[in-house]
Amino acid sequence: MQQQRTILLAEPDARLLDAWRTGLTGMGFVVRESTDGHGALRAALRSEINLLITELYLPSGGERCLVRAARREPGLKRVKILVVSDHASADDRHWALTAGADAYLIKPIRLGRLLQVAARLATSRQQSRGELRASLPLEHAELASHSTNGESL
Repeated sequence: MQQQRTILLAEPDARLLDAWRTGLTGMGFVVRESTDGHGALRAALRSEINLLITELYLPSGGERCLVRAARREPGLKRVKILVVSDHASADDRHWALTAGADAYLIKPIRLGRLLQVAARLATSRQQSRGELRASLPLEHAELASHSTNGESL
């Protein structure tokens, strides 16, 4: 029997939370959610999660601290982290990946693309971040804009 995978969504936008939850539960994932950084970290520590999907900047979590805070927790070191943010600067992307994110996607993002990357990360074994990024296929439109729009996989 296959183990059920759990994803924690840390996103302040209720519309995105709803759409992402619907898509991920439709794929068979258990979904937990939080709209702020402190709540997300507490939820991650209480649940066995396989993937954390987070906005880079969350309310009540300080600037960009959820990725770093999660990586400091021994129980979360193996959890994959996907940052999905409307912050498209190279500095933000670099910070997130250096702090421990496994992938970084820029909003707005098509739901299908988010689900594709989330499924790949949530079901991956203990691959290095570089191996994971290399194994995530870029779509044709992303190939053309990969170096200019800030999306990093």
